[in-house]
Amino acid sequence: MASHRESRSIALPPEWLFDIVADVERYPEFLPLMREARIVGRHQDTYQTEQSLALGMLMHRFRTQTELVRPHAITVISDDRSFCRFDIHWAFSPLGDDHCHVDFALDCATRSLFLRPVIDMLVLPMATSMVAAFEARAHALAAKAGVADSVRKPTVASFDPDLPEGGPGGL
Repeated sequence: MASHRESRSIALPPEWLFDIVADVERYPEFLPLMREARIVGRHQDTYQTEQSLALGMLMHRFRTQTELVRPHAITVISDDRSFCRFDIHWAFSPLGDDHCHVDFALDCATRSLFLRPVIDMLVLPMATSMVAAFEARAHALAAKAGVADSVRKPTVASFDPDLPEGGPGGL
């Protein structure tokens, strides 16, 4: 079983970080090992995604379901037959002055003895770097949007990565 928990304060508002974590189709742009993430279905505050993780020639494709509780939490689960359990939980709490506290938890266990080394080599290394990767992405998008120390709230509906007035989202 792979498990990882992490908490940290980030100098951006919770909505900003929520939108970046919710924008799953952009994960391959900045998450190590993520080769593909494609939304295959949407229903109100949930979506289903097909994802591929790869390390060299080792690749694992699986489906997840994501539940969004904007801007407080994101829960990702998988009932893919390769897993006994696959749960990711993000929690975003405002800290004032456009800062937020992020809690991240991942629990993953595979059914297959054959897949166990694959999961250990792909999922756990990615989990240990996920919060840092999302934080770096958030700060890079904030800088690109011209957001300085006084952060503006993002606007998901109007996001355009080439326009300074857009936020980080893209749902």
